[in-house]
Amino acid sequence: MQKIFLWVACFGMSTAYATESNLTELNAIDLAVADTKEIQVSVDNRRGAAMLITGEVDTAQTSAQSIQENPIEIDPQKLKILSEHKQWQHLLFYKNGKAEVISPNFYITDPNVQSIATFSPYKELLATLKHANDNNIVCRYPARYLWLNQHLPELKVDVQSCSDLPDPNQEISLILVSNYLKNPASSFGHVLVKTSNAIEREDDDTGQLSSEDLLNSSYNFGARIPANENGAMYAIKGLFGFYDSGFSEAEFFKHDAVYSKNEQRDMWEYVLNLDTFETQLLNYHLYEAKSARFDYYFIKQNCGYRTGEILELVSDIKTTERLGPWYAPDYVFDQLLEYSDDAAEPLIASVRYLPSEQTQLRSKFVQLPKPIQNVINSVIRTETITPLSRLNPDDRALAIDFLILHRTYKISQDNTPQHQALKKELLSQRFTLPASNGLGTLTVPEKASPALSNKTTQTKVIVSEGGAQLGVSLFVKDPLNSHTDINKRFEAVQVSLGYDFDEGKSSLTDFVFLDMQQIEDLAQPLAGEPKLSWQLKTGARTDLFTGNHHSPYGQVGVGAGVMLGTQVLGYGMVNATVHDQDRHLDVGVELGLRAKRQAQAAELTYTINKREGRSLLSQTELTLRQQLSKNNDARIMITHTDTHSSTDSNNGVVVDSDSVSAGVAWHHYW
Repeated sequence: MQKIFLWVACFGMSTAYATESNLTELNAIDLAVADTKEIQVSVDNRRGAAMLITGEVDTAQTSAQSIQENPIEIDPQKLKILSEHKQWQHLLFYKNGKAEVISPNFYITDPNVQSIATFSPYKELLATLKHANDNNIVCRYPARYLWLNQHLPELKVDVQSCSDLPDPNQEISLILVSNYLKNPASSFGHVLVKTSNAIEREDDDTGQLSSEDLLNSSYNFGARIPANENGAMYAIKGLFGFYDSGFSEAEFFKHDAVYSKNEQRDMWEYVLNLDTFETQLLNYHLYEAKSARFDYYFIKQNCGYRTGEILELVSDIKTTERLGPWYAPDYVFDQLLEYSDDAAEPLIASVRYLPSEQTQLRSKFVQLPKPIQNVINSVIRTETITPLSRLNPDDRALAIDFLILHRTYKISQDNTPQHQALKKELLSQRFTLPASNGLGTLTVPEKASPALSNKTTQTKVIVSEGGAQLGVSLFVKDPLNSHTDINKRFEAVQVSLGYDFDEGKSSLTDFVFLDMQQIEDLAQPLAGEPKLSWQLKTGARTDLFTGNHHSPYGQVGVGAGVMLGTQVLGYGMVNATVHDQDRHLDVGVELGLRAKRQAQAAELTYTINKREGRSLLSQTELTLRQQLSKNNDARIMITHTDTHSSTDSNNGVVVDSDSVSAGVAWHHYW
């Protein structure tokens, strides 16, 4: 429904403002007269002349509307300077000498008539001034006229008379949505813009959003994708700009339902610290931005990039000036934090953790008394309310409160008649018990924002006794890094170039297209939660058995893991790898142990692989990490490789061999 709404809204606007396009030639008149130092902008006279030419109103009406007792005198040079002001150009989405909006009628000087490449912020400024008494235009561009009132106090355009505009004094927040590995397109996280009434916030440690908060407006930037678009076409079109995109507005509860309840993604709300004018300007700019459409590029001009532009309107933060043709949503918040740390007046007023529904349930469950936990798990396993009879009325009320939330959580995953029927039973029994808010008093521990971690692009240098390696990864979420999830690993588009000291030559040693891993806690005490751990790797690498370079491969693994506290993780995987070498298939087992504390982390992995007709190959690797700064760390790696002898009918007996290698690495994130 949301995709259809976006299309209809933008299409409708092109129809609603068709009459204004008839004024294009008149609007293009340059008011800067070479023989004079000043110009007179008589807004009503311009508008009146336009209406006479187009026949919009009769002569009497035109005469009445075209009278202005005190024409505004503005120095043309001042107008020229204003048209070059960074805020004016941000309001127009004009960047690097180019207008970025591709939708018709967003600009008064219609880009359908004049090329986007030759779009002039100066002519757009003049056209905006000439329509200053046209209520339709003023209400279409409230941010422009608010800004012009600030810089041209004599203009005095009444923006507040527009009935459909949002409250300009609403508090503005940016929402960071955590990554979602089950959909590669969501693996980089997401950004939303949220507005809310500027009321004094109360400290809320329960992780619950108020009903008022859920009804507040939020703005989402995304591609407009046709229904039933397959994944391959989405990837291709998204990479090469075949979609258009834009901002859509919806109540926040709709996004909360998608991210927090359906996809189980944590969120962090960054409330912006803005003065009154900046707050009003940004609220009005968001309103204007809804009618703008852009070319969409999944890697660069995505939700993070466009939200970064929003920030640049009200500060001198440089969120979009990023090296390289890629942009991860995390980068917006990384820059926001760095800017606030260095600025005399921080751009962040506060940060609020918004845990997912799954996070809330798991956290609150472990705080319940053990007898109540046992009964809850029995209800979940048996799908009946019979076990509740073992509890006294107060404990039963607490258990049912939890089970109602749990069943709502399950319905968001899979809305079956069985889930609905059990929830109805729980609600009926709850009405017979005393009122209580025991569940609401249970707190959800704060979780650090991933923006506190390093940036997402990595350069690494590895030096060992046999050679050196230089690698670059476009997107990295390393579980050993600070403020990252210890149970998730994500890396995309990594290339490594190696140099062999003995042979004196370099070669492309490794290419990773995608590397994802998610470990679920087998010891999770809440029944019915996911237990299966998995990983996926694909790319090209040096083959472990043959030593051949650039062997393409794909690996999938399934297994189980267990959390030992919050910062220690153990796991085991059974892997299957397909490749282009002999027999084309390897099978193996992988065991891993991770631990981290503040700036230190360690990982120990053991893998054993078997290929038909070849020796059993095992590898043990120990990695020790020391953080040097937010975006730099040093690592020591020790690897032991062992080839076990086996009898081969063609090649005879393969002799045992083992080797130990060590290296040091420096990782820089940018």
